[in-house]
Amino acid sequence: MGTLRLVVDAPANACPVDAPLDRLPELLADKTNRLWLDIGDPGPEEVALLQRAFGFHDVALEDVTRAHERPRCDAYSGYYFIVVYAAEQSADTIVPRELNLFWGDNYLVTLHRNTSAVLTALADARRRWEHHERHQEQGIASLAYTLFDSLVDGYFVVQDRVRERMEGIEESFLRGAEGAAADLFRLRKELLRLPRLLAPTSHVLAEVLRREGTVPESLRPYFADVQDHAVHVLAELDTYRDLLAAALDVHVFTAFNRLGRIMQRLTAITVIIMVPNFVAGIYGMNFIHLWPPSAASWGFFAVATFLLIMVAWGFIHSKMLGWL
Repeated sequence: MGTLRLVVDAPANACPVDAPLDRLPELLADKTNRLWLDIGDPGPEEVALLQRAFGFHDVALEDVTRAHERPRCDAYSGYYFIVVYAAEQSADTIVPRELNLFWGDNYLVTLHRNTSAVLTALADARRRWEHHERHQEQGIASLAYTLFDSLVDGYFVVQDRVRERMEGIEESFLRGAEGAAADLFRLRKELLRLPRLLAPTSHVLAEVLRREGTVPESLRPYFADVQDHAVHVLAELDTYRDLLAAALDVHVFTAFNRLGRIMQRLTAITVIIMVPNFVAGIYGMNFIHLWPPSAASWGFFAVATFLLIMVAWGFIHSKMLGWL
């Protein structure tokens, strides 16, 4: 069972108010009323209500019952069926949330799952619609404008969060932290998926603006501004994806550079201990005649002094080459 809320903006009211659902046919028949029917978690009963009260096409109603529909704007006789997505930030994951709309001459029907991103956008849209000074003059299009604007505002929040995650990944790369590459690939995968769902929002707005009579002339600049904001966010997300690719290249280069530095240090250590090992190996052989002789009282000190000189030379030589 879904949750239904009917809001009516009547000429006699100063601002939109809630109305009983059983008055829907009566209020819908009066073309001076502007109606907003919001349905959360729609089921068969809610779909049957829409078909009975509004006469929506079976194809559009079938799409309502199926999740993860392709974003689009379909024109039917007397109304639009629109599928858009809100962006929700969940922990370190960006989750698109579907929102379906039926936009007619004097009504707007919204259908959705009760998710945080969609509910926040709807609550903000109603608040702004109620405070809109020309909401009665501009009709139901003013509600559609506030709803689209609230959705796109949510895109900016996601954009800011993506930028913060990018900065964190870059800092992790510079510190050489473990798991930074996995975070980068996870974020890049999300940035590949998001534009396919969020980009059509700007296309929907362009389609609405292209059709004459849908949006009042006084509202067309506002719709165009929302469309521009949506395009801007998507362009920024594309830029972030390119920056992540560059960050990955830097990470690979840094890893190889770090490996090279390690090999240099190992080579320096090998050079330093090579001569002492060579000399110690000779004295470990079973030869009788060695120089300095093993029995000489000064032999050990001579060999030890020579080894210290060679170790010091190996250290200085490695420092000169930049290996240490």
